[in-house]
This record gives sequence, C-alpha cells and structure tokens, in this order.
Amino acid sequence: MVNRILKFGVPFTLLSAVALAQQPTDPADPRSLVQDSRTVAEMGYSDSFEILGSQGSRTIGFGSRLDEVVESAHIELDFTASPALAPLYSHLKVFLNNELQKVVHFADAGAGNPLQSTVQLNPKFFGEYNQIRMQLIGHLDKQCWNPDDPSIWLTLSKTSELHLKKRKLKLANDLAMLPAPFFDKRDFRKLFLPVVFGPNFHLGTVEAAAMATSYFGSLAEWRESRFPVFVDKLPEQHAIVFVTNDNRPDFLRDFPDVSKPTLQIVSHPDNPYVKLLLIQGRDDADLKTAVRGLALGTDLLSGSVASVNHISDVQPRQPYDAPNWVRTDRPVQFAELVDDPAQLQVEGRLPAPINLTFALPPDLFTWQSRGIPMELNYRYTPLVKDTTDSSMSFRVNGDFIEAFKLTSEGISGTEKRMRIPLLSDVLRDQGDTVRLPSFRVGNNNEMSFQFAFAGVQDGHCLAVTANNYQAVIDPTSTLDFTGFPHYLEMPNLHAFATSGFPFVRMADLSETVFVLPKIPSREEVETLLYLAGFLGSRAGFPGLNLTVSDSWNEELLADKDILAIGVDNTLSGRSGDMDNLNLAVNASERFLRLPVRNTGNEFRRWRSDTDSDERQNVSITANGGFAALVGVESPVSRNRSMVSVLAAHDTDLRLVQRALSDGGKHSFMFGSAVTLRGDKVASYHVGDTYYVGSLPLLDLLWFHLSEYPLLLAFVALLVTVALATLLWRIVTLIARRRVEVD
Repeated sequence: MVNRILKFGVPFTLLSAVALAQQPTDPADPRSLVQDSRTVAEMGYSDSFEILGSQGSRTIGFGSRLDEVVESAHIELDFTASPALAPLYSHLKVFLNNELQKVVHFADAGAGNPLQSTVQLNPKFFGEYNQIRMQLIGHLDKQCWNPDDPSIWLTLSKTSELHLKKRKLKLANDLAMLPAPFFDKRDFRKLFLPVVFGPNFHLGTVEAAAMATSYFGSLAEWRESRFPVFVDKLPEQHAIVFVTNDNRPDFLRDFPDVSKPTLQIVSHPDNPYVKLLLIQGRDDADLKTAVRGLALGTDLLSGSVASVNHISDVQPRQPYDAPNWVRTDRPVQFAELVDDPAQLQVEGRLPAPINLTFALPPDLFTWQSRGIPMELNYRYTPLVKDTTDSSMSFRVNGDFIEAFKLTSEGISGTEKRMRIPLLSDVLRDQGDTVRLPSFRVGNNNEMSFQFAFAGVQDGHCLAVTANNYQAVIDPTSTLDFTGFPHYLEMPNLHAFATSGFPFVRMADLSETVFVLPKIPSREEVETLLYLAGFLGSRAGFPGLNLTVSDSWNEELLADKDILAIGVDNTLSGRSGDMDNLNLAVNASERFLRLPVRNTGNEFRRWRSDTDSDERQNVSITANGGFAALVGVESPVSRNRSMVSVLAAHDTDLRLVQRALSDGGKHSFMFGSAVTLRGDKVASYHVGDTYYVGSLPLLDLLWFHLSEYPLLLAFVALLVTVALATLLWRIVTLIARRRVEVD
C-alpha cells in the first residue's frame, strides 16, 4: 500500500506546514526534537527484496508529517551483492527523490558476503512524500556478458534502517489543517490518537466518539489505528477531546459554554507543539452533530473555531456501496483502482511491477462461476526486434496467470479479453477441474503486471539498446463483477476479520448496534472505539449512523447486526439460551464446545453438515490472558448476525485489537468461535449455521442439493416422472377430445 501512494508524482515541499507555523521552532527546546528510526520492515516491506539485472532498481517510500521538518537523515543499508559482479565496474546508486545521494562500490573482500553502508540524505530534498531509490549497476568480469544474467543481483535486507532527526513545528490553531495533525496522510506509521472524556461522560458521548474514530479509521485505511481512552486526563500528544456544557475535563473547567455544535483547535496547555481538537456541544446530540460536521464538512472549515449549523441526508446509503469495495453494478475501470493514473506507468528495462489492489464483498456468490471478465489494454516502447524474450507477466495474488509477448508494435495484442478464476467457498467446478486460487472473495486482492524488456543480440553478445523503455496499463482497462448475487453461510469470523462483514454491508453502519455493559470499563470503551475505527477502515467511509446501547432492547436491535463487547456472561445470557452457547468466558472460567471435525479453513464446501455438530464440551479454569470472538445468529432477528467480543479480564481485550490489526492472523480466524491467547489463534466451526443474502430459486435449490448427489438424483427422477405423467395426461386428454369431435 505504501508503494501505491508513493508511486506517482513529484514530492511536494513543506510550504503548507511553514505557512501554518505560528513562530519559528526554538532549537533549544528539547520538546521540539524528534529522533525517528525505522527499519525497512517497519516501513511496510515485510520481506527483504532483490534487485535483478544491470540497471534494475527498487524504491522505499515514506512521508514527512505536516508538523515536522527534517534536519538530518541517513539510511544504514544492509545488503549482499552477487560474488559474480566485477567490483571495478559494479556499484549501487542511491537516490532521494531522484537526486543522487551516494554511489556505493563493492569491494573484492565483500563479494557474496553481507555488507553495510551508511548513506547520508540531504534534508534539502525532503518533501511530503519521499522515495529512496536504489539502482544496481551490475557488470560481469567477462568480455561478452548479458545484462540480464541471473548472476547479477543484490539483496537488500529488511533490517536496513532509516534514521531521521526532525524538529516539531508550532502550528497555528487553524481548522483548515484538518484532518492533520491528528491524522496526517503523509505519515505511513500506525495511527495512535487518544480520545479524552470528562469525568461524567454518558453513553451518548461514547457514541459520538465511536463515530469520530470510525471517521479517522476510514482515513487511516491500511494503517493500524488505536484510540486509547483518557478520562479527565490530558495525554502528551495530539488528541480529540469531547466537551459538553455539563461535562468537561478538569483542564478545560474555565472554558466557556457553547450554544451549538462546535469544533475548535487549541494548543496543549503544557506543550505548544501539541494540538487538541475540541468537539463541543450543549449535550450528546450536539456532539454527534459536530462529529458529522467534522467528517462531512472538512473542506469548509477554517479558522480556530467553527460551528455546525445543520446536516441532512439527502439520500441514504445503499448496501454494498462501501468505497473500499469494488463496484458490482457495472464494469470497473483500472483508473478507479488507483489514486493517480501515473501509478499505471513504469519505465526501465526491468521496472517494478504495476500493482492494483482492491477488495470484494465477502458474500459475493461465485459458485460455479466461469471467472471474472477482464479487458486488458497496454502500451510500451516498441522493440527493435520481435525475436527477443521481452514479456509482460500477469499475476493475481502471487499466482501466475498468463504471460504476454512484447513485440515491435508497442501495443497489446488482439487477445486482450480473458476470464480470471475466483477463489470463494467453492474450489471445484463440475468434474475434477480445480480452480486457481486467484481473486479471493472478501479479502484484499492484488493484480500485478510485470514488464521485462530483454537485451538484443549484437553478434555473439547480448547488448542493451539505447531505448528508454516505458510501459503503461491503459486506465480504461476493465474488470466486470456484475451479475453475481450476494449469499453467504454464517457465522463467518473470517469475513469479519478481513472485511468487517456483515457490519460494513452498510458503509455508514446504519444497521449496526454496538452493545456495552451497563457500566463499561475504560478498556471496553477503548475496544468499542477501536472496532468502530476498524470497521471504518474496512469500509473507507465513517460510520456516522451507528448506534451504541447498554441494554438488550429488542425493539432497538430488531433487524440490526449486533457487535457486543463485554467481559462476563451477563450480556450473553440476555442474548439467548446459555445452554446453547458455543463458547463462554467468565473471569478465569472458560467453556468451549468442540466440533466433530474442525477443517482448519473457512471454505464451506470442504465441510459436511455433520462436521460442525458438537462432539465434546470442555470447561477450564485458568488465570492467564484470554479473549475470544464468538459469532451467532442474532437472537432478535433471523438472518441477522451477532459477534461477541469476550475476555477473561478487561486488559485481555487488547488481544482482540492485536489480532484484528495483524493481517498474518486473519487466515487463522474463521468459523463461529476464535480464541486468542497471546500470539496464538485457534478457530472452530461449531454450532448451527444460517445464510444471509438471497439467490434465485433455481440457484438456491441447485446449490444446497449439490452436496447430496443421491438426493439430487432422486429429486431429478421424481421431476422426470412428474413431467412424464403430466405430459401423458395432456396427450391423453387431447386424444380423447379428438375422438369426441370425430
């Protein structure tokens, strides 16, 4: 995702930050100094990566915050170069925003061994978005050598570390900065935004705070976001403060009352480099209006104080219109999947791949689908000869799909239409044909287009031509997801962990109710705010119509999806028959129903109907950390879902936050019950299932009867006999009438 943001455009300067500064930063103030060190792995590149071939390059991207300016920087490179490289001619060029910073030579003694090099980065070339590009100039110790030779390589370790020395800026109290500095899109690190309440906050205040964290979560998207709760206490960093006329933190006790929903930015009373966003109102209703004004009217805000007069919904949100989900009502152009069309263009002989990421609704019913139609168009620098091995390789989620030969024409061929197979809960089509695990329904998907321009033969040698190779995927290329109904077996905690389903089916969470205990703890409120931000990040839209309740009000919960947060069974007892609970947690006691067979995956068609039946009951008493997610059908409305977040102790709720924030754990979360112990995740398919969505009658019958071939054959026989009998009666009746007429 970092590459997706940084792929395009020339970095901007920090003039906007300077313009918003109140006064120059005091270098003598130790609070203004920031030491920032991060490894390549912490910058979003989970694996070490290779640079292949002469003139191959790779890029590391990062941003610079609005409220900080870089004074000095360097990167410590840990890498290993191929021992086949000729050290006299081979080297590594390091660029910062296309400005050459250093040339690293390879010594004879270090050939094939780990090497280290420190590269100083000139702060003059830093901008809002920054790219460190490393280009390998590889040369073999041969008279005749191939620039694409596989022995020309360099591996950069993910332990390479970037060090930044920065100074904080004193920003003006101007709402025009929003959402910065509370969320800065230039900052690719985790979002850590404290939420401050007065000592006597109400449930309505918590609901307004959940709307706000959902908004900031929708901005954070792929970044992990946390919203720690402070009650009548001031954090030492940028924070949101909720203030009503009758409930305000002690440090704002002398602040004047307001007569309408109000947004205001003030400086931290003890730290001029820290800002506080005050969301104010006469009561909780005003706070909710102020949050809606913050989320929907950011582009209208300026000055230090603004009041929200009125907000009305002209048209309600529709199901499945979450901005982060691909549209299924019409074909989608590639231009809609990127932030800028320049992301679809690359240059160089062996450029980095063009990557497109997107998510599909988890309940997209793709059973027996022939695949997804894609119309692909691309252009590239024409080749000198058609006999080279230049190609464009197409992959989906790391799986190779097809390779296209590049020619001297410079455009895609006539065979540009294809169908891309899907991976949903069914992997097998008719017969024994196995579908490739390509597009994953409910997960983030990535399409990758890798161009590779080969050298041309010059006598007995291969040489690199003088062309500056460029390639572009046409933005008008399309994917077509139309025609698929929505139907999914539940409970499905994998869909919840990866996509927030079924709650983000309505992007504004208008059909979601969060349920808390009567007297929630700080950790329970913090978990609620985290989950609201989590759902906002999955939808890409703030949940401005969510509901928070502390009672089991069936009228309120009717025809709604429920997200319950609690650390005891009092709430669970209200939600249904305790004897039918699949997992229960009460302090040190834990109870779990084990299924007949646990398949270890989320795919329905690999399980039989009896696999989820109860086989054993296990009851354990333990004093260690423990948390769980439990999915069931709503006890109030059929075909509605309830997910319960349970923990042995208040602090164990953080296990849920860590698990949902760790994408590596999502593949281990499925079924109706997920247990969390430290870094260990266990999931179970146990208990009754139900379905959400709808299918055409014929598809519905065929889908459910396909698991029972004998029954299907019997039903087919009955239908055949019935049709034959009906036809025989009709023919007999016609013959009888003909005789009577004669």
